[in-house]
Amino acid sequence: MATEDDPTETQIAAGHMLLDAGLTDRAIEHFRILLQKRPRDARVHFALATTLDGAERENEAIPCYAETIRLRPTGELLARAYLGLGSALSHVGRNSEGLEILSQGSRRFPEHGPLRAFLSLASIRAGKPAAALVELVEDLLAHHDMGPYAESIQRQLAELRGRK
Repeated sequence: MATEDDPTETQIAAGHMLLDAGLTDRAIEHFRILLQKRPRDARVHFALATTLDGAERENEAIPCYAETIRLRPTGELLARAYLGLGSALSHVGRNSEGLEILSQGSRRFPEHGPLRAFLSLASIRAGKPAAALVELVEDLLAHHDMGPYAESIQRQLAELRGRK
């Protein structure tokens, strides 16, 4: 767990300051140097991945996201790594791989709304619009009171699942 005096968190924050200043290439280099010093720190891999991804260098970000997951972080960092990897894979046309990663992440973190949203988007890209619709409606049912319509929605979802 990171603390206020965590030197790695301080270095990650410094990289984000470079990004905020519009110095993307310097931020990438900063994170690459930090990664040489902390090759087993999932936070550093993730920081580099998101920086590369934000610079539209998804092909370079993909292995960084994958390494983040392989290092087994917990909580929000892991959920965001699944989201980043799945989204980046989909963005470069590796739709089935992206869909699988986002599905894994959504199963592991069913309450993570952004993961569910990206899973639905990836489902559409992969040519599975019915699956995307089912996922979104399931999420709505899980997080919103549908009142007297809940039973009807459940029945219609069951019908759609049968057609997927």
